[in-house]
Amino acid sequence: MLSFLISRAAQAGIVLCIVIVLAFCAVQMMPGDALLAAVEATGSVADSRGLDAVRKLYGMDGSPIEQFWRWLGKFVRGDWGLSMTTGQAVWDMFVQRAPVTLELFLGGLLWALVIGVPVGMVCAFRRGSRLDTWLSSASLVGIALPPTFEALALIYLLAVLFKVLPVSGYTAFATDPWANIQSMLMPTFVVGSHLAGVLARYVRSSLLDNLRQDFIRTARSKGLSEVQILFRHAVKPSMIPIVTVLGFTFGGMLAGSFIIEVIFALPGIGRMAVDSIFEKDFPVIQAVLVVASVNVLVVNFLVDIAYAALDPRIRLR
Repeated sequence: MLSFLISRAAQAGIVLCIVIVLAFCAVQMMPGDALLAAVEATGSVADSRGLDAVRKLYGMDGSPIEQFWRWLGKFVRGDWGLSMTTGQAVWDMFVQRAPVTLELFLGGLLWALVIGVPVGMVCAFRRGSRLDTWLSSASLVGIALPPTFEALALIYLLAVLFKVLPVSGYTAFATDPWANIQSMLMPTFVVGSHLAGVLARYVRSSLLDNLRQDFIRTARSKGLSEVQILFRHAVKPSMIPIVTVLGFTFGGMLAGSFIIEVIFALPGIGRMAVDSIFEKDFPVIQAVLVVASVNVLVVNFLVDIAYAALDPRIRLR
């Protein structure tokens, strides 16, 4: 088990190194003059002395290789630079906005698990029935429906037409728990509905496959009920495809949450990332790229650990 984890961690480390280099290069190759944007942000005079001061402030002095190593050293120590737009430390901006994005993602994941897994189990248990057809069709709608259209439709129905939820905005849980729940219901549902549809399809398929196995027939021959067979014997072997889906869709959910934050005016990392791209705030863009990549790598590493826990045969690969 230890060698398995070390191997996966080494692979993640290699990928992380490549991602860091690509993030730095991608920002360097973005259209627009980074130095000019920095001068406009600081209000410095565009003469030789003013340009030199701005270069030093934002780490743009020296060759690209020197800039990279300087940026990487500071980034590892928690010094992510200063925003060209606000002048605030990028690290502080992430700390302020991370709880909103985390709440959005965890809420979406909760919706997906609460809806997707039970629907998939019901479809497998009632396979071929009319209920199976209806629920399977509903899961396909959840997969195919664009998040932007779904968000706008929910805003119109629940906020404009029936006026039961706020149109947009965010209230912290510590400030007003009920207002926080109201402000996050629609965004989290939109983020989780697509994954709920995918989970329902995978849970149904995986359970049906396992229900045809020999050990299930043995359990039936012992007189166990279908419910006991489903929960005692069929669920655990069916979890590996589910874990796979959660790992693969994490990156998509992260990117989707960025769009949802803009639509619902949530002050999270996604909205900050979109604003930084339009405003050419290069330190923030670099930090967002690295943090998003690290999150995906961490989730994939946790998925590998879950694989090993669910199926010991995977540890030998």
